[in-house]
Amino acid sequence: MQLFSRVKNVLVADDEKDTCLYLKRYLERRNLKVTPAFDGVEAKKFIEEGHFDFFVLDCSMPKLTGLELIEVARQRNPGAKIALLSAFPSITEAVVKRLGGDIFLHKPIQLSDLDSIFKEG
Repeated sequence: MQLFSRVKNVLVADDEKDTCLYLKRYLERRNLKVTPAFDGVEAKKFIEEGHFDFFVLDCSMPKLTGLELIEVARQRNPGAKIALLSAFPSITEAVVKRLGGDIFLHKPIQLSDLDSIFKEG
C-alpha cells in the first residue's frame, strides 16, 4: 500500500457507529479533517456537498453501499483515493479494484493497516 501524506479531508462512512467513530478519532489524531457518515445516504449527501481527498467506505451499508458510492465519489472528487471496508470473505482486493476502489481493508480494522496508508505529515 502507498502512503497518502497529502490527504487532508476524509469521509468515513460506516453504519457501525462504533467503527465509524473509531476511525474518525484515529484519523483526527493524524491532523486530518474527518467527516463521519453513519449510512450510505448520509455519505452521498456529504460527497455531493463537499470535497474529500480520501474516502473510507463500508461495502455493506443499508440503502446505499460503499460499492455503490464509488461512482459518485469519483465524479465529485476525481483525484481522491477510496478505501473499502468489509468483513465478508466474498469481497476481496481484486473485487474492490475492479469496481474502482484503491484499497481494501478487512474488518475488524487493524491500526497497523491504517498506519501503512496514512503517515503523519
